[in-house]
Amino acid sequence: ELKKLGFNIITVNLSAIESLFRAFLAVFTDTPFQVAWYKSASMKKMVEKISGEYEVVYYHLIRTAQYLPDSNNSMPLNVLDFTDAVSLYLTRLVAAEKNYIKRFFIKIEKKRISAYEKIAEKFDTLFICSAIDKKFLESSGLKVNIELLNNGIDTNYFSSENNGYEKNRIVFTGNMPYYPNHDAALYFAEEIFPLITNEFPDAKFYIVGQKPSLRLRVLASEKIIVTGFVQDIRREYLKSAVNVAPMRFGAGTLNKIIESIALAVPVVASTIAVQGLPDSLKKFILVADDPVTFAEKVKEVLKDDFKYRNQMKEGQKMIREILSWEKIVSGFESSLKEKLVVIKKYKRLE
Repeated sequence: ELKKLGFNIITVNLSAIESLFRAFLAVFTDTPFQVAWYKSASMKKMVEKISGEYEVVYYHLIRTAQYLPDSNNSMPLNVLDFTDAVSLYLTRLVAAEKNYIKRFFIKIEKKRISAYEKIAEKFDTLFICSAIDKKFLESSGLKVNIELLNNGIDTNYFSSENNGYEKNRIVFTGNMPYYPNHDAALYFAEEIFPLITNEFPDAKFYIVGQKPSLRLRVLASEKIIVTGFVQDIRREYLKSAVNVAPMRFGAGTLNKIIESIALAVPVVASTIAVQGLPDSLKKFILVADDPVTFAEKVKEVLKDDFKYRNQMKEGQKMIREILSWEKIVSGFESSLKEKLVVIKKYKRLE
């Protein structure tokens, strides 16, 4: 589909065996495991070969920073997009992990990532998706221009319809191999949902997202529905009375909350889940952190779902004003153009 739009796409294959070998070698170095996993000499050569043909080279996620050419005089502008502060995510994961062995290895990766994030100083600009992640990186002493690049959504696609919804339907969405999503779905199903069904015995909890683990799939019952991948995530929100995001760790901005607000579906979320959102959106979300309080907030919505859905209309309007792709990409493009002008002028002076 991208080629039909005229994009030139070059792929570099990376085998799982090669990645495993690189990760094994990383045991004896200070390289973060996720960086080692994506290490590729072929990719490095390809980037060095073609990057000089472009005005801007955009590196997505910390694992791609390793492909910045050693000699980059021919490239006017190099930007790195961390999206999330991985060191912040691992800091929260260490605090939440109860297994001593897992915590030991997470601490090792956290130490490596925290040191490796300094690689961002080789770039002209570092983009991050939330203010709290930006503040965390700045406090770590990272000496690079850090700018916000908010997560956005397709507001034409995520538009509400006047379809009916199931009164006591609760939904959680996310890519299930991402561990914070797996943990949150399991946490809600085992510790929060039973407190809700005590008062709402006909309530149903839908876990929606690709590749759910065996541990999640065995939860499936009449009351807990594990869907796996769905073609239209929007319909899953619209059919539900409330969307939940009981995240216990993670970083960045959760699109699952933005999407829900854009569809005027009430949200109950943890403090960590909302920290990455613009402050103007936080007032539209019910926040709770312990199982009892979280269950009570969900029950409040189920008892008066019409009231809470009406309250979401203002949030829905605000999403369109500040987080539409048109708005975000326009600002991003303008920012890059301004930086190009400055850098080209500087290189001419050199």
